[in-house]
Amino acid sequence: MGSFSGVATLVADPVLVNAASRSSAVRAVFELEGWRYQATLYGGSARRVSQHLAGELVFLSAQRSEVSPTQQHRRATQHIVGQLTAVKVASTWSDGSAFTRATNRIRRLLATGASRLPANEAALFLGLVIGDDRNQPREMISAFRDSGLSHLTAVSGQNIAFVLAAAAPLLTRMRPRVRLVATLSVLAWFTVLTRAEPSVLRAAAMAAISVLCFTAGWQVKSLAVLVLCVAGLVVIDPMLMWQVGFWMSSGATAGLIVLMKPLQRALRKCHVPGLIAEPLATTTAAQIGTALPMYLAFGRVSPIGLITNLFAVPIAGVVMLVGLPVCLLAGMMSVGRGEAVMLPMRFGVRWVWWVAVIGQRCAKLVT
Repeated sequence: MGSFSGVATLVADPVLVNAASRSSAVRAVFELEGWRYQATLYGGSARRVSQHLAGELVFLSAQRSEVSPTQQHRRATQHIVGQLTAVKVASTWSDGSAFTRATNRIRRLLATGASRLPANEAALFLGLVIGDDRNQPREMISAFRDSGLSHLTAVSGQNIAFVLAAAAPLLTRMRPRVRLVATLSVLAWFTVLTRAEPSVLRAAAMAAISVLCFTAGWQVKSLAVLVLCVAGLVVIDPMLMWQVGFWMSSGATAGLIVLMKPLQRALRKCHVPGLIAEPLATTTAAQIGTALPMYLAFGRVSPIGLITNLFAVPIAGVVMLVGLPVCLLAGMMSVGRGEAVMLPMRFGVRWVWWVAVIGQRCAKLVT
């Protein structure tokens, strides 16, 4: 604690606070001498910081103090030990390591491509593709929570699967050991690109363990991979025990592993067509797996999610699969051409948003 003057590293992408207000502020987390501090910036400092991304460095001076008692537990789970006040940020920044520069270039190019969409659609698109929900309005967040679709804007196993599927034509042509290194590199790159959120950590770790077992020729059950993954991550970072996204992601995966096939068999016995039985069993299994963490975190469960997921997930999956390359392409084009390229993504994102809004209204009518 006390005064500080030196080089600080931006740990997370800055978040705009009260965007609708003229006196908007920016919340940022900096690492100073190996410790993390949160700062709320205003005026010129806020404008300078808002233009930068995680991993970049700047010279700043500030006063370090303890976190308020009401925020101590929450900040501790984020590895934040204090807060910064009287912050003065220099105008000159360093881009950080080569890996940070490469990742942030992709993030900025994605942001440019997404800007070819209307503001709300762009915010939802980035949430679906890379889990960046910083600019989503509160009504959108509420709609997705109430309709049981909030998992779509948290990068998880589905996004990992689509990224590996997109890279598969190249990966499958490699020798086993080279393919292993390349696959692990893709997983590491995507994890950093999505800012290593708890849900993507779980998904990437499971994928990495599965790839290692496949390359070694080991037969390992999915549930064992999940248990090993959760146990290993919690040993590495015990604070994940308090991260809602981590438990929702783990719960959904456990539900899919344990319940999906029995539910499919039960639905087929009831003569439900396979076209409906498989997605319904998948949705139900995931909803059961996330019911407890969702209730503990938000105080409610969304049964309407059994229906909304049937309509939203297929279209959201298409957006996740092709959204990354399409958005990068749009970011390299002029505004007019970029808008034309992103037009299919616009329809897809709006469909998912409409399903969330209709699901929210139906949930309110039921309650």
